[in-house]
Amino acid sequence: MSLLVPTNMIEVTEKLADDKNRGIATTEEKIILQAVLDNAQDILNGALEGPYWKVNWQKEDESLVIYDIMNKEVGTVTPAGNSFSEDFKNNAAHVIRSLDDQIQKIVNNA
Repeated sequence: MSLLVPTNMIEVTEKLADDKNRGIATTEEKIILQAVLDNAQDILNGALEGPYWKVNWQKEDESLVIYDIMNKEVGTVTPAGNSFSEDFKNNAAHVIRSLDDQIQKIVNNA
């Protein structure tokens, strides 16, 4: 299993090729959506200094929801545009910065 969490479209292309070489059926869209989710979880884990809270899709590609240790919803994260995948394709670095900013605000206000 590849441990790469893509942070840009070059890495998405590399992961897509790697997965296909391993016989894993996937698409660019699935990899981007998983990358957004995984990057958000990594940012959250870093902000809390451990994996205490979790991130899940509230509405796939449109909003993420953050749950605290008691599984209580504490905030949502949204894309700048219409969807995370579209934003990621256009400017992945901006998506990750936006995830970081929004998640940090949720952590600080909880």
